Amino acid sequence: MSVEEHDYVYKDYSLHSHDFINGIRCLRAGLNQDAHRYFQLSYESVKNSDVYHNKYASFCGLLRLLHGDHGGLTLCRNVARGEIHDGDVYLNLARAEWFYGDRKKTVCAILKGLEIDETHMGLLQIYTDLGVRDFKPIPWISRKNILNVWVGRLLRKRESLWDGNYPFRF
Repeated sequence: MSVEEHDYVYKDYSLHSHDFINGIRCLRAGLNQDAHRYFQLSYESVKNSDVYHNKYASFCGLLRLLHGDHGGLTLCRNVARGEIHDGDVYLNLARAEWFYGDRKKTVCAILKGLEIDETHMGLLQIYTDLGVRDFKPIPWISRKNILNVWVGRLLRKRESLWDGNYPFRF
């Protein structure tokens, strides 16, 4: 699996601040310390009313989280609560929730993100990779029932691509 297959964010950031663009470049190069600094600068440079405020805050929160600041998750959750058009914010929230090992909240973040941006390539790819279940094979029986489990395994086309480790690829 190549990195291009899992490039989970939009590619056009030309309208964003130079600090944010540099943060994305550093993130892709694996320079998380520098990326964190650039995202922090871009986050602090905009007002709350700016159209990119939530995106900058979500990237800043995610990098804070990766550097051990648990407030990063809170920041991601807060900006996602008020987001109405940017799927990247929910993508970063899903990454943050996955970092803490909370699959249920990860799936909720992905689904909320897809509600506001149903064509977001990163959210769609993660939704597919996680193997989110859409239905119970036999709807009137509990999902944990052995018959439902067995039929579900037979119907499943492929296993999840993730083995519990979230690929922090940008």
